[in-house]
Amino acid sequence: MKQRIISALLATGLYLIIANIGNFFFGVNRRFDWTTTLWEAAFFFVFIFLLLGYRRNNRK
Repeated sequence: MKQRIISALLATGLYLIIANIGNFFFGVNRRFDWTTTLWEAAFFFVFIFLLLGYRRNNRK
């Protein structure tokens, strides 16, 4: 469980950085603002956390 949370947090942090750089680079948001992708990152965290649990339980 602890490993799943850490892995999901690392993936979410990486997602936040990439998403904000992409928004800035492609002109979606000229201001470097972390709150623009915060809700997306929260849902991404839940998705990754559940996916990691599903993969662990279904291995044979």
